[in-house]
Amino acid sequence: MTLPPKAEKWGPMQSYLYGKHGDGPAPALFFHGNGFSAHTYDTLLSDIAEHTPIRAFDLQGHGASDPIPSIEALRRWQLYRDNVAFALNHNGGGILIGHSMGGLSSMFTAMKHPEKVRALVLLEPVFPSPKMVMGLGLVRAFGVKSRESGMVKQARARRQYFADAEEAAAYFLGRKGLKTWPEDAIRNYADSILCPRRDGQPGLELSLLPEYEAQNFANLPAWRWTAKPLPMPVLLAHGGHASSTVFAGRVEWLRKLAPKLEVQTNEKAGHMLPVDAAEWTAGVVGDFLQRLD
Repeated sequence: MTLPPKAEKWGPMQSYLYGKHGDGPAPALFFHGNGFSAHTYDTLLSDIAEHTPIRAFDLQGHGASDPIPSIEALRRWQLYRDNVAFALNHNGGGILIGHSMGGLSSMFTAMKHPEKVRALVLLEPVFPSPKMVMGLGLVRAFGVKSRESGMVKQARARRQYFADAEEAAAYFLGRKGLKTWPEDAIRNYADSILCPRRDGQPGLELSLLPEYEAQNFANLPAWRWTAKPLPMPVLLAHGGHASSTVFAGRVEWLRKLAPKLEVQTNEKAGHMLPVDAAEWTAGVVGDFLQRLD
């Protein structure tokens, strides 16, 4: 699959325009999950953009965007919330679409600036269960050693260096965790999450440092959320597989805040719904966006 050309830099973020569009603002803005990039979702974005142009972003520290200024900036994902708010303001408002970390950051932004958000699309947002919230509480209460578990531990152990993008693609194609991904998605992922080595040695390394990815997991805003209304149309699309991060109780919480909420579930998919089931997701999102008109 041919990657769309880079569109332009927006502040600290690199943006990419999908679909035929004039000089004005794009109707929709897309934000990815932790450790990924806009191009990881190429199939999804290209399909949706056949009728609704989208400007997709590499969040700060990811892909081709500027580095993360400090660990402190990641607390409760404030950096990513600021990224989404910046893009929304720069675009003059619009539709927010986000997966995982990008979805939750988009939701918090829509709560803070509802007058600027025409609609909100949440793709497998991180809606933690009580068990996950309790686990994060233990992590934060007992410090570094407790953080060496689950997704945090996996992130810290991530392979960081590769000779080139082809070696990276071959490596990711063999990873058990990506076995459900289409090959073109894995290649787009490998092509777009690397940068020249920071130590000056030959080869490439992950744009997002493993420690920063780990901190993103550890800093998930899992405690009491500000319950602000979401008056705009809202679409929640999630999977029914055990790997889904959408807890049923949180869906009911969202339903009370979003009177125009629509929920769509793909029973066979999990947290990587926008990649594993890109065509299904594009169909659901595309239908939702077309009905806005």
